[in-house]
Amino acid sequence: MKEITFVRHAESEANRLGAWNGRSDGPLSSEGHQQLQALSTRLGRSGFDLVVSSPLERARRTAESFSDSVVIDDELIEIDLGRWDGWTTDQVREEDGDALTTAITDRTSPMGGTGESLNEAGERILNAVEKLVADMPDDSRAAVVTHGGLLQTVLHRYLPGRNHRAHSFVDNTAITRVIYFEDHSRLATFNDTGHLGPHPRQVTESLEMGQPVISLIRHGRTRANVERRWQGQGDWDLDELGYRQAKALGEYYGRWSTVFSSPLKRARNTAHHVSHSEPVLVDELKELHMGDWEGLTTEEIEAQWPNLLEEIYRKGNDLKRGLTGESFAELTERFRSAIDAIDYDADEPTVVVAHGGAIRSYISSLTASNDTYAESLYTPQNTSITHVAITDRGPLILDYAVATHLEDLLD
Repeated sequence: MKEITFVRHAESEANRLGAWNGRSDGPLSSEGHQQLQALSTRLGRSGFDLVVSSPLERARRTAESFSDSVVIDDELIEIDLGRWDGWTTDQVREEDGDALTTAITDRTSPMGGTGESLNEAGERILNAVEKLVADMPDDSRAAVVTHGGLLQTVLHRYLPGRNHRAHSFVDNTAITRVIYFEDHSRLATFNDTGHLGPHPRQVTESLEMGQPVISLIRHGRTRANVERRWQGQGDWDLDELGYRQAKALGEYYGRWSTVFSSPLKRARNTAHHVSHSEPVLVDELKELHMGDWEGLTTEEIEAQWPNLLEEIYRKGNDLKRGLTGESFAELTERFRSAIDAIDYDADEPTVVVAHGGAIRSYISSLTASNDTYAESLYTPQNTSITHVAITDRGPLILDYAVATHLEDLLD
């Protein structure tokens, strides 16, 4: 297993002014410098085996804030925007609207007339990441500091959109982690700005625009998690660390007025730490029903049902788990219907405390992914937070599996 932590650079003056910042270089804004201080405190203790950066100053200075040994890779530079570099979005639309539409639609036309096409930039960053992963030793961790435009391509592999982007644009200094296995990779965290505070900027802005925000929280740890048992709808309570995680979550994230929860103990007892009052229990928010597999370890399941495991997890046939449980599609339909039926709070996040598989199923359903069991997403950590804004165009994933509060707990 290998892990890459992708970091977008700190805010530049061009970002602050709303200008398109391609390959032109320039200073960080005052806000950018404050972001670097917070990022340095957080990542300075991470112990990466390698830190790689784009050559542009805004990326290099971001990398140097948490590492004394930064390797520059020219392939990580931002997309070449041609004549649009330094323009605002309104300028591009007013003066070159047709060319912009063509460049975005066909992905082969150069940006700004003389720049890179989206396909060229995408191929460049994916090749650079592929080479980096191939060169990394097993069980190693690298940080890659690059740019928002290029990160869009990386994220498209895990959160693909249908007619529009399924996720928000990556924030300055946001952390996105991808876990690489021998034959596949999974998105573990997306757009984590926990070092800048517990309430992300995009959540606040969405609410101010009248867009409700759902906060999906996975329950704290259970003994079944430790023993790697498939707990499904088995009613396991939090273990000692699970209660500490829930307490840390509440201290970090605060308490809210509108809180819904799965009725299972592990979710309910987590919800108490983020709710002003008794959470509303909703049966449809339960975890995937594992049938005859519930409470068993993977080894025990493999010993009794090797062919069923093969059909589901190697051949991709979405069958009922444990013969008498649910398929992943059934979980997705049940859980998403429950989320859609919630009466959202207009003024603050609507909190939903549930389970790892259920949250994965919902997030995957918001994308164009054809995964049969959301295999491109890593199961969110216990007590991690995922935000989704409900926009006029549909749900928009603002972040995924943010668990900044657990870092201090583990220390």
